[in-house]
Amino acid sequence: MIRSIPAYGLTLSLTLIPLPSFAQATFPPSSFKNLQVLPKDATAGDVVGTMKTFAGSLGVRCQFCHVGQEGMPLEQFDFVSDELAQKKTARVMMRLVQDINKQIDAALPPSAPGARVTCFTCHRGAQKPLSVRP
Repeated sequence: MIRSIPAYGLTLSLTLIPLPSFAQATFPPSSFKNLQVLPKDATAGDVVGTMKTFAGSLGVRCQFCHVGQEGMPLEQFDFVSDELAQKKTARVMMRLVQDINKQIDAALPPSAPGARVTCFTCHRGAQKPLSVRP
């Protein structure tokens, strides 16, 4: 027999669980360095949310574009570094998506919502875009 837990009991138990130490350190930072495509004044929530969208759209983790190792605390990653080619490629692709969406916005009436290109449009959860072959 399955027993349900009262919602207030679950909330109380979750608030008593200690957070990992890095959650209270410098990740996410209060400001960002080296933002070249995202707005320079983007909030931590906006940047982290965008990065999570990229990760899901490409089926990757942070170290795909950023210098760091799997399992390493995020505050130890070098998010500013431009060392990895994938980060440079991501910026090119972000600008391309922005340009395509500007063209769509200019060509279609406002009554055509949802006509947007995203990373998922081509990647479909894969690191490299998958081509459709007849």
